[in-house]
Amino acid sequence: MTNEQMKRVAIKASVFAAISISLMLYRSATKHIMITDAAGAPVDREGSEKSYTLLIDDNVPQGKEDALIIPLPRSVSSDNLILEDRYTDHELRIYIDSREEGFYLDNPVVTGLDLLESAVCINENDTGSVCLDFKLDDLYVNESALTENSTIEVRFYEPKDKFDHVVVVDPEGGGESHGNSSPDLMEKSITLDTALLLKSVADKDSEHNIKLYFTRLTDSDVALEQRKALIEDSHADLVVELSVDGGDDSWNGMSSYYNDKFFLRRLSNAEFADALLKGCADKGVGEILGVFPEKREGLLEVCPVPAARISLGKISGDNDKEKLASPAYQSKVAEGIYDGILDALEVME
Repeated sequence: MTNEQMKRVAIKASVFAAISISLMLYRSATKHIMITDAAGAPVDREGSEKSYTLLIDDNVPQGKEDALIIPLPRSVSSDNLILEDRYTDHELRIYIDSREEGFYLDNPVVTGLDLLESAVCINENDTGSVCLDFKLDDLYVNESALTENSTIEVRFYEPKDKFDHVVVVDPEGGGESHGNSSPDLMEKSITLDTALLLKSVADKDSEHNIKLYFTRLTDSDVALEQRKALIEDSHADLVVELSVDGGDDSWNGMSSYYNDKFFLRRLSNAEFADALLKGCADKGVGEILGVFPEKREGLLEVCPVPAARISLGKISGDNDKEKLASPAYQSKVAEGIYDGILDALEVME
């Protein structure tokens, strides 16, 4: 290699390094922050000597009129932040692991948005770690970014403005409501585990622009009115109930149920129930019992959109009671339900 060639290689290497460093700095300066769903998690909004109302400055910089701008202590990075979207409560919480006590007594959040009902700072300890608790006037999709100015910028959108379709998933039971049970199993745990797996399947889907909202993602007691409100607030296209059949007999197999008291355009409740069951059957989950009209009172009878309840099996069934406790079986069911949702949405297009 000649001296001229060596110079060219050195120049190219220097330019490449400079570009790489610039890209790294840009990405770190605009790093998006993951907002974790916390549906159904208990919310403690009681007054405390360690809590105070946040200062709000409505002098919003030009071009930031649609944002909530939250200042951060200089020492805080994305590793020190946890954002929780408590959408069932119309609430956004931001946990900040800081070492600057009293920072938010002097540094206001900046916004001109009128969707905030309250903004509270809760001191987590005596060293500066806090929880910023924002109560919103409705359910919103939140997007956030960490800027080079040591701020978090949060923007809020209607679900229908960000997603092609919205689906509400309701795992039955929770809290003191154990649901159907056997000596070793409880419906509330089986439906929750399956819901979490279903969420994982949906989160990995980069092809379809679909949002799944869950009435609960913890072992929490969610009232029927709260479940109905989530359907209305999210403007859901579909509703899926996850359940487990009970009873003393020992038959086995999956079933789905639908409201036969009214019918909907494009996709009937019965067709949706059938799509969910077919999706599971195609995953080889085992015995399929069929699609049946719903006989009990509950969420299905008040849903204004296609809705179905799918039973993951019989908790006292001689085969099902072992399968229902199996993560592998729950995973197959979750994949099958998601495929059923996709098939149903395709029919509705």
